[in-house]
Amino acid sequence: MTMWPRRRCQRPPRRLCPELDDGQLARTLAQLAAHIAAQGNNLEESNDRGALTYPIEQALRDAGGDWDRRLHRLLVLSTVPEAPVLARQWRSRDPEAADALLLQIFADIHRAKRTGTVLDIEDIMRLSRRAAVLAPADPAPWVAMLDCHRMQRAPGVVVQPVWEAVKQRDPWNREAHRHMLHYVSAEECGSSSLTVQFLDSVTIAAPPGAPVAALSLTYSLTRYRRDVAAGGITALTAHRHWNQQHERALVDQALATWPQPGFLAHATALADLNLLAYVLAKASRFGDARQVFEAMSAVATAWPWELDGDPLHELQKTHRRAFRARGRSSR
Repeated sequence: MTMWPRRRCQRPPRRLCPELDDGQLARTLAQLAAHIAAQGNNLEESNDRGALTYPIEQALRDAGGDWDRRLHRLLVLSTVPEAPVLARQWRSRDPEAADALLLQIFADIHRAKRTGTVLDIEDIMRLSRRAAVLAPADPAPWVAMLDCHRMQRAPGVVVQPVWEAVKQRDPWNREAHRHMLHYVSAEECGSSSLTVQFLDSVTIAAPPGAPVAALSLTYSLTRYRRDVAAGGITALTAHRHWNQQHERALVDQALATWPQPGFLAHATALADLNLLAYVLAKASRFGDARQVFEAMSAVATAWPWELDGDPLHELQKTHRRAFRARGRSSR
């Protein structure tokens, strides 16, 4: 369960924290970095493969049936540059390990998106189906399939059974809902009206503080960024987006609840607080952003700060401005 201390944190973050407040994940990343550095250029030929992958195995195993935390750990570990090599080594040692398959799947997807290289989607789908057989209760293989269907712009009749399979295993899976938010958008396979319908259905049904709490605010930010990117008078007046009644109410509701200790208890709660701080800055509500930064306790994420340039620089700049506001609020 994610909790964070209610302390005044006036120093800007010094680094990005993809692990957020997951202490075991942070230790796992540190152990991996040390093991990989010790191997030098011989990682592919290493004979000590168990030691290399053991920290990953332990982190995923210790998450147990907490699918939200398992997927968070899996997604972060898949961004380690050496993750594809480690996954192959793990699979060669234990071909029936579902977690080894999942690490390879998400590592390959991440690398393809980061580098722009061609992804063998059919192979990823094959591996995902195999992982689903090996770990039938785990939603992660189905989340990977959902991502693949998005990349293929698959028709709804293909996507719907996969979406239902995720929800059967983890009804409020954050990553799956984010994929569906994009899938039903006008930019992909849906429309603005379909997006609103989707968000309304989630908002009505989701319990308070669920992992999908930030979904509507994410979409609101997407619309704001679309206006900024449009150029001309639309870009010049984009800041008015946050003054509209619906958007302001959305932000006010998040501000009243998200920073409260224990309200957001999912694995990526601090990522949602980063989003809220960013939105408040865009709305020129720096006094309000201050309390969100205090709740974040200097845990910085790349998104959404990277939308404006170097994420750490942008966050630090906003952090300093928020604390200079001395508690002033635009509410």
